[in-house]
Amino acid sequence: MNMMVIDNVLHDPNEYVVDIYSRQFSDVFDGKNLFKGIQPRNNDEFSDYVLSIAGDSFEVAWNFIRMSPLNQEEPNFMHTDDMMGDITAILYLSKQHPENDGTTVYDLDGKVASVVYSKFNRAIMFDSNLPHHRNIFENFGTGESSRLIQVVFLREKK
Repeated sequence: MNMMVIDNVLHDPNEYVVDIYSRQFSDVFDGKNLFKGIQPRNNDEFSDYVLSIAGDSFEVAWNFIRMSPLNQEEPNFMHTDDMMGDITAILYLSKQHPENDGTTVYDLDGKVASVVYSKFNRAIMFDSNLPHHRNIFENFGTGESSRLIQVVFLREKK
C-alpha cells in the first residue's frame, strides 16, 4: 500500500459531521495510554470506503472519531500504528483548521516521506508500520472547532 491521499471521500461530509456531533465522545484507556475525545464507530461510510480501496483481504480492526482541542494532552507524538493493524486511514473532518494542520509520514529510515495537509473530506492511507505524527503538536480549537479526524485501522484477514 505505502501511501495514498484521496479528496472528496464522503458523499455528504457536512451531514456526516452533524451525525458525529450528535453522539458522545469519551476517554479510552488501552491498558497503557489514555486517549481523550474518542467516539467509537461501527460500519460507516468511511470504513466502507477504506475497505473498498484496500480489498477483500482486509477487515476493520478499529474505527473511531477523535476530537482533539488545543493543548489536549496526547499519549504520543511520533508513533507507528502497527500494533493496531496493517493499514492506517485518517479522514480530516475539520472545516476550519490552521494552514499547516495534517500529518507527516516518515519512511522506515526515519526520513520524511510526505507531509499531507488537512483539507475537509480528505483522507490519507498508509502502511501502519510507517512512523508519523500530526503536524500541529498542540492540536487546535475548542468544542466543535477542535481538530476532528476519523481513524480506521485495517488488518489482513487470517
